[in-house]
Amino acid sequence: MEKWLWWPLHAALLGLLFMFLRMIIMSLHWEQNNGTKRQPQAFLVKVPSSGTFHPPKVVLVGKETRLGREASNDLVLEDPFVSTTHARVYLVGEEYWLEDLGSRNSTYVNGAPVIMPQKLSQAAVITMGNAVVIFHTAPNSLVGKG
Repeated sequence: MEKWLWWPLHAALLGLLFMFLRMIIMSLHWEQNNGTKRQPQAFLVKVPSSGTFHPPKVVLVGKETRLGREASNDLVLEDPFVSTTHARVYLVGEEYWLEDLGSRNSTYVNGAPVIMPQKLSQAAVITMGNAVVIFHTAPNSLVGKG
């Protein structure tokens, strides 16, 4: 297939993926201590790598969420270029932050390297090695907007 034909196809597939993820996230609810249900404040979505047919992984972000290759992480990224414990997303007050935990291949937010802990906005694309993770706050959340 011609190169010029791949770009619109990739853009269309990415758009469909985002619509699908939005539907999944809108359907997520979790229980508070009193038994009432509410939507999560923020989540991470591991985008499947090209050539694989795995469904995206969705993880609710708590006070601290660790990302890496090791099974003990909250979001496991099966990529040889991702460190065993690569990075963490954590909550300070009403803001979410991303910190690289001394990985060999760095962590990037929207294409920029994370050198110091970085505040995350409402939506961000996080890359580690070949893994792509999307951070997003829930539509009704005041947390992380800014």
